[in-house]
Amino acid sequence: MLEQLQWVRVEPACIVDAGAGTGGARDELLRRFPKARVLSLDSSLGMLRAGAGERICGDMQQMPLADRCAELVLSNLALHWCPAIGAALAEFRRVLGSPGLLFFSMFGPDTLRELRRARSVAGFADEPETLLDMHHLGDALVRAGFADPVMSAERFPVPYADYAALEGDLRRCGASRAMMPRDAGLAGRGRRRAVQEAFESQRGSDGMVAVSIEVVYGQAWVAPPKGREEPAEVPLEEISLRSKAKPP
Repeated sequence: MLEQLQWVRVEPACIVDAGAGTGGARDELLRRFPKARVLSLDSSLGMLRAGAGERICGDMQQMPLADRCAELVLSNLALHWCPAIGAALAEFRRVLGSPGLLFFSMFGPDTLRELRRARSVAGFADEPETLLDMHHLGDALVRAGFADPVMSAERFPVPYADYAALEGDLRRCGASRAMMPRDAGLAGRGRRRAVQEAFESQRGSDGMVAVSIEVVYGQAWVAPPKGREEPAEVPLEEISLRSKAKPP
């Protein structure tokens, strides 16, 4: 996602990295924008403590930041953790000045479809889908007050030899909602085994299950209000005074 910043013209004085985690994007942002102030915001105090620079513990849906304090808000693979994505987009709009740029990525609805298929075969009724596709995200950006949204998506097949390896990765990245509920006792182990068997039945000729990861990218601008022009300042010494000409 950071590589795509080279295609946009922006020179931010302040950047908010929303959902920064341990601040992995900070060094690259400072390399691209050496004059900028980078604020790393995350709700996990533990992750922030592992990072460096200016760190703020807070929720993306209610950020402890002043209005119009930044020219660039960046959010990498974090928005899908928000129960109300619209509230987070409204907060991004609030802290962005004009002109300002929002640049984000998040998981799309095709992510982990092989796991969801296995859970369905095993008889699980999953929660309603919370991951938004590109079109719904574009509409949400406009409702939040952004202009000129641009959306794109990439799909990455990630091979897994078995269900246990996928389960371990999901646990380590905190994706507990995508995992099997931890039922106690023999019934819980039986339900887990049913998901495992349904998942591993999707192996290809190479013996691996290609798990889908869809990443949706979005960018949108905060434009100056229509009908309002910024006042121009002209030094007095640059104004040539002319005497009134006598009428003929």
